[in-house]
Amino acid sequence: MDSVSGESGYCSTTGIYRSPLVPPPPLELPCVSLPHFLLSTPAPPTKPAFVDAVSGDSLSYAELHSLASAAASALSFAGLRRGDLALLVSPNSIHYPVLALAVLSLGAVLSTANPLLTHLELQTQVRDSEPVLIIAAVELVPKLRGLLPGRPLIPIEPFLASLPRQADPPLPDVAVGPGDPATVMYSSGTTGKSKGVVSTHGNLTATASLLRRVWGGEARRDEVYACVLPLSHMFGFSVLVCGTLASGATTVVLRRYAVGELLTAVEQHRVTRLPAVPPVVVQMARSCSAGLAGGRGLRSLKEVICSGAPIAREHLERFVACFPGTTVSQVKSHVLFALLLCRPSDHDRLVILKLQPQ
Repeated sequence: MDSVSGESGYCSTTGIYRSPLVPPPPLELPCVSLPHFLLSTPAPPTKPAFVDAVSGDSLSYAELHSLASAAASALSFAGLRRGDLALLVSPNSIHYPVLALAVLSLGAVLSTANPLLTHLELQTQVRDSEPVLIIAAVELVPKLRGLLPGRPLIPIEPFLASLPRQADPPLPDVAVGPGDPATVMYSSGTTGKSKGVVSTHGNLTATASLLRRVWGGEARRDEVYACVLPLSHMFGFSVLVCGTLASGATTVVLRRYAVGELLTAVEQHRVTRLPAVPPVVVQMARSCSAGLAGGRGLRSLKEVICSGAPIAREHLERFVACFPGTTVSQVKSHVLFALLLCRPSDHDRLVILKLQPQ
């Protein structure tokens, strides 16, 4: 009989390490579209889903549902159909999830673009993805003109202002399944030409379900997340749209990243979790060392979820010294099959949670 160490999982007979942890039960995924899954979260209707960090404007879960449904109807009237692709170009805002859910509820495919891209870079993406319409922040409309001749270019603010306000309108009755494409998001082009990556409704629903489980499920609806990640990137979109909505949490949205504005948002809105990239962690620690964080009420921040690149040990140690009550969890994700989460509290434990294959 093989001798296996209970602590390390090492088998002396085979020389193989096996995880001593009990694997989590398989995710039970409903055969519905991502919008139906997220908007069916049993959060209190008046609970804020998204809050603007600067202005304090907010969207409750009920308002999110109402606006997404109304926006979907208006986009359908504009010609967006099942299987079409819509391009969304905007900085972070509390209305970004509204427009994303509206597009997806029609069975259309959502493609996003970094609002800092040049006209030429946007032209390259438009030629590759072939959208039927573009939805853009008002200040970006001049940069986007001429990219899609004869097709709608919809400015976000006037579009949303024109929508009728209804109490709990239904989502469009469009047959959308887990295997249908949901998003086409583009890589940064670090190793060559930027590439479009397709994710299905099932991929994103699985991600949302997984994050809800990791973050404690619906019992942790008191959590408040800060959004400094770009929602045009899959890390930001999957965590701060899919994950937070599935968990019934509140997300405080920063239009753009600045360490001072982030620290103010954490203090004012009692943020408990911060998904971030390593430079944000480094800057937060430096701001503390420089006295910029002194006197702020940052004790609400329980966890920083760091991904996008490795982070050096000395930076982690400096951060923990500055924010002793905050845990730093490192995440490595792959768009196709897995999300890996390491928490310091786990010590030598490593957990890999695999998504359901589509």
